[in-house]
Amino acid sequence: PGISRHAMAVPPMEIRLLDRHDAPAYRALRLQALRDSPHAFSASHEDEAGRSVDEVAARIMPAADGSVCVLGIFESGVLAGFVALIHPQRQKLRHGAELAGMYVAPAVRRRGLGTALLQAAIARARSIDGVRQLGLSVNAANAGARALYRSAGFVAWGVRPQALQVDGALYDEEHLLLRFDAGS
Repeated sequence: PGISRHAMAVPPMEIRLLDRHDAPAYRALRLQALRDSPHAFSASHEDEAGRSVDEVAARIMPAADGSVCVLGIFESGVLAGFVALIHPQRQKLRHGAELAGMYVAPAVRRRGLGTALLQAAIARARSIDGVRQLGLSVNAANAGARALYRSAGFVAWGVRPQALQVDGALYDEEHLLLRFDAGS
């Protein structure tokens, strides 16, 4: 009662692979991320602003060989966050996968979307035959992101000093790993 059929059709939160239809929303959110959190990404707003929607669509489409996909989290049908899952196809590297470019819009933070998106990415990585570990890198000054990753079981294994330079400031990058074969 009081809820339209249309409102019922849109789940409050949905996580799925992005496809070419999501390119405009992804492009807009990615540019927002690069503008608002430049120290959280190796790409810059200037690097990405010139990409057409078609170029973005090609980048977010799941790769046919399974090497790359981008998961998006939607709140009430609106893209609210994303993360890329990269699975190397070289034989010597196939046992690992990497997360990259995770972002959740500030307006929806602290509602569990980041945790849900991270758990979905971990589950997808675990489902890939032969993958035994999942890695990522994070700005060492980003306490919130580091806490999120640690809460999911990631363990730090090293720091690359001065890995990123943004507006003249240097930032260290912490490397984290979640091992699936260690009972996690």
